[in-house]
Amino acid sequence: MTLKGNKGEWSELYTFFKLLHDGILFSADEKLNKTTSSIDVNSIYRDDTGKELEFKRAGNQIDIIDTTSKKVIMSFSYTDAKALADELLTEIHKLSGNKNKINNTTETKIKNHHINQVKTKSQNKGDIRMLVYDSVHGLTSDQEFSIKSFLGSDPTLFNANKTTNIIYKISNQNGNAMPAADIATVNSLNPKSKKYIKRIEEIQNLGYSIDFDSYQDNTFKLNLQLIDSDLPKILAHIVLDKYISQITKIPDIINKLNTSNPLNYDLSLGHNFYEYRLINFLVEAALGMTSKTVWTGKYAVIGGLIIVKSNADIVCYHLVDFNKFKEYLKNTCKLDNPSGSKMGYGEVYEENNETYIKLNFQFKA
Repeated sequence: MTLKGNKGEWSELYTFFKLLHDGILFSADEKLNKTTSSIDVNSIYRDDTGKELEFKRAGNQIDIIDTTSKKVIMSFSYTDAKALADELLTEIHKLSGNKNKINNTTETKIKNHHINQVKTKSQNKGDIRMLVYDSVHGLTSDQEFSIKSFLGSDPTLFNANKTTNIIYKISNQNGNAMPAADIATVNSLNPKSKKYIKRIEEIQNLGYSIDFDSYQDNTFKLNLQLIDSDLPKILAHIVLDKYISQITKIPDIINKLNTSNPLNYDLSLGHNFYEYRLINFLVEAALGMTSKTVWTGKYAVIGGLIIVKSNADIVCYHLVDFNKFKEYLKNTCKLDNPSGSKMGYGEVYEENNETYIKLNFQFKA
């Protein structure tokens, strides 16, 4: 079977071989700079075909062990691991457009190391599972990490799909719906860029208001309410405002929320209602929450987040550095809009004599 994957998925395999060689994973500060704090990587686990293998750093070599029989299948050198990481990095930089395959020579070398898929199988949100040693606390533990790569485009922290559509009601000052002629005018706007921004602008220019109505998917709405009861309203507000003001960076979004205070919180004593709720959403999204599955609050990613930087350095935010992790999300994440045709949003439609428009969003790191 041919190995195929996007830049993000190939980056996970690059991370796999690089960490096998390095044997150490450094933490990052709030600005993604490497610190002196680190954890040791003892083993990395993969399950490509239903049989789990342990890639164990053992003395002067790396042993591939069948975790069921405990037998060593083969061994390879640290030099071999580094060479594969370097080759993968070169191939990742060559990927562009729809290209998802690397050269045959490198692919053969990877398969010779009992790897049959680019992305390992996982029931959780973790992209890599490792046995690590924390020298500060003297603890060895089996942990999963999510991997986000900047080798391609900015990685997506929270993915969009049709379940993340937010529904807004459109009405004039008398509460009446849009007539068919105005609906056609708005939906006919199809510029090469900023199509949905232009449509929202036209709706307002025609004298209509756009107000949050509901979420297309109840599971997603309830997941948000589990984090905070006001979170559905806050997200709906900032998503609509993104299409109006084009503000996308989290610090700017928070500043505008504090100024406009759409939920009328008492901000007189300095409570960060909007920042706290929004950052908590980003944390939950990074550590396991999706829009499609009922969220229990139980983190699928135990260890934290591994970042592959644009210069190919690898750093992490371990959950023991939780405040740094939250600050990183605040400083780095930005609101983005996905494909309207794929997600089914961006057109005015009529339902039960009322008019609505769906908007969608995703967060990139």
